[in-house]
Formats: sequence, structure tokens, C-alpha cells
Amino acid sequence: MPKKNERSITSALGGGESVRMLRKALRKTLKPADDKLEKMLESITSIQACRDAALTGNEDLRLLAVCRLGEFGVDGLESLDIALNDDSPLVRAVAAGMIAVTRSRDGAVLLESYSNDNSEIVRAAIEFSTGWLQENGHNLLESSKPVKTESLLAFLLEDSETPLKTSDDVVVTNEFATIAGSLEFGITVQNIGTTAVHDVTVQVLSFPRENMNAEDELEQNIDVIEPGDAESLIFGFSVTGDVVEGEIITSVTFYDQSEQLLAAKSGNVFVRALYEQMVPLEADKDEFLELKKGMKAWNREHMLAAEAKVVYESAIKMIEDKNLKILQTESTERKGAFMGVVSGMGQNRMTGNRLAVIFTVLGKADDDLSKMRIDVFSDNPEILHSAASDLFESVQRSLGIIEE
Repeated sequence: MPKKNERSITSALGGGESVRMLRKALRKTLKPADDKLEKMLESITSIQACRDAALTGNEDLRLLAVCRLGEFGVDGLESLDIALNDDSPLVRAVAAGMIAVTRSRDGAVLLESYSNDNSEIVRAAIEFSTGWLQENGHNLLESSKPVKTESLLAFLLEDSETPLKTSDDVVVTNEFATIAGSLEFGITVQNIGTTAVHDVTVQVLSFPRENMNAEDELEQNIDVIEPGDAESLIFGFSVTGDVVEGEIITSVTFYDQSEQLLAAKSGNVFVRALYEQMVPLEADKDEFLELKKGMKAWNREHMLAAEAKVVYESAIKMIEDKNLKILQTESTERKGAFMGVVSGMGQNRMTGNRLAVIFTVLGKADDDLSKMRIDVFSDNPEILHSAASDLFESVQRSLGIIEE
């Protein structure tokens, strides 16, 4: 057994200032003590859940996920590298610390390219980790296993439960549906293995909290799933504002026949709810023009691989499907060119904010290439980009350009 180095980590690094700065960053992520944060940390047990949360969660969840990633050894290096580009200096500092936890000398090389970070606390963390890895790091083969937290991580924080292994025997699929005032998130867990799994725990770790509230418990359980069987669960949310947009991140864990606790690859799902909250709003041409003057406006243009007349007809149907009142449909063909204009307007049933859209489509007759402009107007400027993106994606789906 190799002799344990009796020098302290602090002295091994040549001083305590880097250690103090890194400790400050890490402790700030976990203080004040909060049961909710502790529960979130316990939930992020698989490497896939950590990767997803480190990319898409709020700052608290990203910090906790990054803390977990270091415990996966070199398997977590790629995600930690990405985290070093995070907007938050705290996330970047913790990512630098967790790279040291991987014990891979490759991590020291990786950190060198970030040594000029504009945050003092991040630079201190990078200096700490680089020094520790140069003193104590191993080559790739030796550092490929998840590490124990007896030295560095215990020195920085507290020991925590080893992350779970991921299993391919359980497949998770997600979907969601939106109706007026609510969003339902469905998750199906399928056992494609040869033995039963039991005590399946499904958790929603994160969801877009602006304008959306959970109506069900965010943790649900399934007793047993036999080989070849599947079970589905639904999580209900209420929508309280003009738009909901963001990621729902989930975690699925279970016990196999040998009573080993494992995690399934559950991933994350992008959700958006906007037009489902609308009711059609009637207005004549003069009223429509007057209403637009008081609204915020934005537009975007796109080229589409479809005939202009087909795009125009698709836009008419789509405006009806989006709960908007069609106020104008005009088209003309002249000298082999087509032009069409479609407009509609609606009002949010909860906030009363109005939304108006205008489609303008141009193209040559019988040519599978057209130009489309989307103008959006609203009392709430924060929904303009989401409204236009939703419309464009819907047009592409209706034309078969992107899949449903």
C-alpha cells in the first residue's frame, strides 16, 4: 500500500489563500443549510442526471450537479469542462474544484486554458486544482474509477453518497400536453431487461417555475415493473401567466433483482405553453391597426423549402389552431409571383395581454422555395420571441420539414 503523504493539502499547494478562496466558493453553494437543496443533491445520483442538470438547471441545481460530477472520475471531465464556461463565477469555481476530484492529470492540462478567467475566485480555484493535480494526480487509467472522498473532497466539503450506476435495462420516454391553464407532463418507464425491477422512484428535479406551479407531488413511485412491461405516470402543473418555456429535468431510480440501486437515463424535455392560454380576439381592420400602435413589436424572416401558396394555406390553418381570430387573408398572383398575407389576434385568458401576428409569404409560382416573414405584436414584450419561435416551428411541422 502506498505510504500516505503526511503533508497537508494546504502546504502541498504552497499556501492557504487558494484553499481559502475555493472553500469560500464551495461553502457559499451550500449555505444557509436548506433541506430543499439537500434533497435536490440526493436526487442527482446518475451521471446523466448530473450532466443534464449542470447544463439546464437554475444556478442552485447547476452547482449541486457540478459537485456530483467530480465523483464520476474522468467520465465527468467533459461536462466539467463545459461548466467552466458557465455564466456564474460560482459554478465555474466549483467546476474547477471538482476537476481536481477526478484525480486525472488531464484535468490539469484542461484547466490551463481557463487560467485567465475574469473572476478572482475562479482563478483561485483553478490555481488550487492545478496545483493539487500536479502534486497528487494520476494518469487516465488510474483515475478512471469514481473516487472516494477521503482526501480532497472531504477536505473541501463533506463526504456524500456515491453516485448511482446507470442501467440500460430501463428505458424512459417523456411527453407533455398543454391545455388552457395547465400542463401535463407524462413519463413512461419500460423494463426491457430480463428480470423485474422494483421500488421505482420517478422525480421531477427541475421545471420552469416562472408562470408554472406543480399541482402534484414531484416524486412518484412504482412498486414493480416486470420484464417487457411499462408503467406511466403523469405530473400536473398549472400555468399562471402568458408563457411557460424551459426544461423539465427528471430522475428515475430503481432496484434490480440483486437489490442494487440503479439509475435510468431519463434526460430532460423542453416545454412551452403559450397559445393554449389564448382566446380569439375580434377586431376590424381599423381597430387592428390602432391596437398594434400600442403594442411592442418584433419580426423574423425565413426561407422555406416549400411552395409559397402551400405555406400561405398552412399559415391560415395554423392561426386557427393557435386560438387566434383570423382578421385578414389576402393573396395575389402576378407574373408568376405569389404573395399572401394572413393576420390574427388573441388575448390571454388569465392576464388579458393581447397578441397579434402577421404572416407575409412571397415566392414564385410552382417554385419549391419561398420567403416568410412573421411579425408579432404584444402588450407583453417578453413573449415576442417565444411567440414567433412557436409559430415558425409549427409551420415547419405542418409542411413536414421537421418531425412532429
